[in-house]
Amino acid sequence: MKIDDIRASYLEFFRDRGHVVERSDRLVPASDPTLLFTSAGMVQFKPYYTGEAPVPYRRAATSQKCLRAGGKANDLDEVGKTSRHLTFFEMLGNFSFGDYFKREAIQWAWEYSTGVLKFDPNLIQVSVFQDDDEAHAIWEKEIGVKPSHIHRLGAKDNFWGPAGDTGACGPCSELLYDRGEHIDPNATLEHDPKERFLEFWNLVFPQFDQQLDGSRPPLKNRGIDTGMGLERLAALLQNKETVFDTDGLFSIIEATQALTKVKYTENPVPFRVIADHARALSFMIADGILPGNEGRGYVQRRLLRRAARFGRELGLDRPFLHQVAQTVVETMGHHYPELVEGRKQIDKIIHTEEERFASTLARGMDLIEVIFDGMKKQGLQTVPGEELFKLHDTFGFPLDLATDIAEDNGYAVDKAGFESAMKRQREQARSAWAGSGQSAVAPIYRTLHDELGDTPFEGYTQLSCETTITALVKDGTRVDALKEGDSGSVLLAATPFYAESGGQVGDAGTLEASEAHGVVSNTQKLTGKLFVHTVTVARGTLRAGDAVTASVDATKRRATENHHTATHLLQAALQNILGDHVHQAGSLVAPDRLRFDFTHFEAIDLDRVQDIERLINDYIRRDEAVTTESKALEDARAAGAMALFGEKYEDVVRVVTVSDFSMELCGGTHVPRTGVIGYCKILTETSVSSGVRRIEAVCGEPCVDTLQAREKQLSRSAHLLSASVDSLEDRIKALLDENKRLGREVEKWKQAAATGASVDYMSQVQDVSGVKLLACVVDGQDSQGLRMVLDNLRDKLGSGVVVLGSADGDKVALCVGVTKDLTGRIKAGDIVKAIAPIVGGGGGGRPDMAQAGGKDPSKLGEAIGQAPGVVAGLLG
Repeated sequence: MKIDDIRASYLEFFRDRGHVVERSDRLVPASDPTLLFTSAGMVQFKPYYTGEAPVPYRRAATSQKCLRAGGKANDLDEVGKTSRHLTFFEMLGNFSFGDYFKREAIQWAWEYSTGVLKFDPNLIQVSVFQDDDEAHAIWEKEIGVKPSHIHRLGAKDNFWGPAGDTGACGPCSELLYDRGEHIDPNATLEHDPKERFLEFWNLVFPQFDQQLDGSRPPLKNRGIDTGMGLERLAALLQNKETVFDTDGLFSIIEATQALTKVKYTENPVPFRVIADHARALSFMIADGILPGNEGRGYVQRRLLRRAARFGRELGLDRPFLHQVAQTVVETMGHHYPELVEGRKQIDKIIHTEEERFASTLARGMDLIEVIFDGMKKQGLQTVPGEELFKLHDTFGFPLDLATDIAEDNGYAVDKAGFESAMKRQREQARSAWAGSGQSAVAPIYRTLHDELGDTPFEGYTQLSCETTITALVKDGTRVDALKEGDSGSVLLAATPFYAESGGQVGDAGTLEASEAHGVVSNTQKLTGKLFVHTVTVARGTLRAGDAVTASVDATKRRATENHHTATHLLQAALQNILGDHVHQAGSLVAPDRLRFDFTHFEAIDLDRVQDIERLINDYIRRDEAVTTESKALEDARAAGAMALFGEKYEDVVRVVTVSDFSMELCGGTHVPRTGVIGYCKILTETSVSSGVRRIEAVCGEPCVDTLQAREKQLSRSAHLLSASVDSLEDRIKALLDENKRLGREVEKWKQAAATGASVDYMSQVQDVSGVKLLACVVDGQDSQGLRMVLDNLRDKLGSGVVVLGSADGDKVALCVGVTKDLTGRIKAGDIVKAIAPIVGGGGGGRPDMAQAGGKDPSKLGEAIGQAPGVVAGLLG
C-alpha cells in the first residue's frame, strides 16, 4: 500500500463507523497557546476532552501533520540515526469525546490492523499499563490475543500525556509488530536495541485532566485518543527497513541524490536528515512560520542550517535545499493544498536563508581561527565548550562542523562544556517561552460558551440592535451586576460589535439600558465565536437579563472599514507589481491606520512604492463595488480567492471581492464601494525579519490629518533654513556639502595639531627587546583621528610598534600598529587585548593594526604605561 492508500483507507474505515473526518490542524496550535508546535493528533481536540469547549460531534478521525523539533516533544537529534524518528510526520488518529471507550477502540484497532492492513495476528504484540486490568481483559478475553503476547508495562511506556503542561492524559495500550527473530532473538518489548518490535499504534484512554499542580482530576469527557505514525506504518506495509525508504520520503532522497555524486547507500544519514528537514521546513512555511531568532522561527532556522550542514557532507556547498523542497510540494501537495499555494514562498524563503547561512559559515571560520590563535598562545589543546557554544548560539555555527575543523587542526573539543552551556540556554528559553503569545483563556469563558453557545453577529448589516445581557464577568468570576464605575465583560444574546480577529481591531461603542449606560472599549472572541465585550459602566447598574441597545461607534467602524478594504487593495497591488510570491504574514486594521506584513525578500525602492500607492488609489477612484458572499471553501479556492497564509478555515467561508482586482477569504467588515475610502497614503516600508516586509498606511480622514501634519513640518523646516519649500532640497544639499568640507578642514587641523612640531613624539621611542616602541597619549582624538595619527607615526618609525591612546569625553580610544616586518613576532591584536581591559573596554583587529574602546579615561595613562611590559612579554 502506498502512503496515500493507507491514509485514505484509515479515514474511510472510521468514517464508516460514525466518525467525522476533520482536516489537519496547522502546525501552530490554534487551541493550545502553551505548545510550540502541534505534536499529536489530539492537540486540536484538547478543549473537547476537558469540557472547555462545546463538543460539536462525539467521534472524529484525522490525518494530522505533526512537528516534534522543539519544546517538550523533540526528536530532532535522533533523526537519521534511527530507522523511525522524524521531526515532521503524519499521525493517523481516531477520537472519542465522551462516547465510546476502551472496548470499541481496541476492537476497531484490531479489525483495521488484521482485516484492512492484513497484518498476521500472530506477529502483533500488545502492551498495556501495568494497572489497567480492563484493557488486559479486553485484549485477552474478547479479542483473543494470547496472554504471552500481552505485556504489562510501567508509566514510562504506557501512560500518555499531556501534550503540554496541562490537559488530557491517561493509560494507553500499544500495538507492536514483530519483525522477526532474525533481527534479535533476545529482544523484549522493554529491551529492544535493534528495534525488532516496532510500535505502530498507540491507543490512549484519556481519563484524567492534568493540572499545573500535578493533580489529575477526572476528565469531563472521558474518551479515546489514538495515534499511528503514517510513515512508520508504511515502512511495515512496504517491507522497508526505515521510514526513509517508503514512497513518501524516498522521492525526496532521490531529489537530493540527483544533486550530488555521493550515493544514498554510501552515506545514508545526510540524505535522511535533508529529506526530513525539507518536509518540516516546507510545511512550516506553508503554515505561516518564518525564520527568526526565537520561538518557532528559531527552530525553523535551526532545521534549515542543520540540513545545509549535512548537505556539505555530500559536497553540496551551494544553496540546494530550496530545490529539494519543491519535490516535497510535488509529492504531498495534492493532499495538502497549502503547499501548492505557498510554493514560491517556500522556495524563496529557504533559498534566502541558505544564502544567509553561507555567510554565517564564512564568518564562523574567521572566528574559529581567532580561537585557535588564542589557544596556541595559551598552550591549550581542547577548544573550550563556552567558545563552541558562543559560535553555535550567537553565530549559528554548528557544533559538528566546529568539531570537524578542530580535529583537522589537531585539537580536541570540550563537548561536555558545550552541553552544559546548551542545557543552561534551554532552561532559560523554556522559562522565557510564553507560548504562542496568547494568554490562556479564563475557564469561565469556556463554561459560558458551553452554556450560551456562539454569539449571533449582526454587525455586517447594522451598527445598532436591541439585545439582552446574557452574562456578566468581573475579575474572572461570573457576577449578577456591574455597578457604576465597574469594568468587566458583558455577553449579549446578539451583537453588532465586531470582535477582534483577522487583524481587524474590535469595535467600541455603548450599551444603553433603561437606567444604565456602559461604554464598550473593545470586543473579542475568547473562545469559539463567543463575543466578549469589555465594558465600563458610566451610569447606573447593568444586570444580567437587562434589555439593552447595543450601538457601535460608527465613526471608528467606518474608519476601520476604510483601512480594511484598503488592505485588500494593497495586497492585490503588491502581487500585481512585485509578483504573486507576496503573501500576507500579519496585519493590523485600526481606525487610525493599517499595517500590513508580507513575504518579500528585499527592500522596495521609492518608485515602486509609489507605483503600488498609485494602483491602489486608481481602484479607489474607480469607486468599484465591494461584494461579499458565502461559499464552500473548495469552491472559493477554485475561484482563486486568496487565503491567509497558514490559516485553517471552516467548510463555508466569506469571500470579499473588489471587481476583478481582489478576491480574499475574510470575515472582516468593509466599505460598500472603494470610493468611500477617499485616498490611501503609504507612510513607511520597512523590514520586519528575514523575508518579511512591512507597509504602514493611512486612509480617509487620518490620511488628511497625516498629510497636513507633514505639510506643516515641511513648511517649518523650510523656514528654519530660510528657503522656500520648492528650494528646500537644494538648500539641504548645499548645507551638507558645506558641512563635509568643514569636517575635512577640522580633521586636517586636528592631525596637524597631533603630529606637528609642538609635540616631539619620536623622542619618546624606546627599545624593548630590540624592537622600537612608541607608546603615548594623544590629546583630543576620536578613534578615526587616532588612526590617522598612528599611520603617520608608524611611517616615521620605519620598523617597530606604536601604541596610542586618547580620551574624548567619557570615552577612550586605543590604537596599536605593528610594522609589517614584525607581525610574525608580535601582533597588534594581542597587544590591544592586553591593555584594553585596564580602561574598561575590549577590541581586536589585524596583526598589523588593532583598535579598542574603553569607558574609564582616568586609567588611560596606566594602560599606556603597561605597553612596554606587554610588548616585552609577547616578544618573549
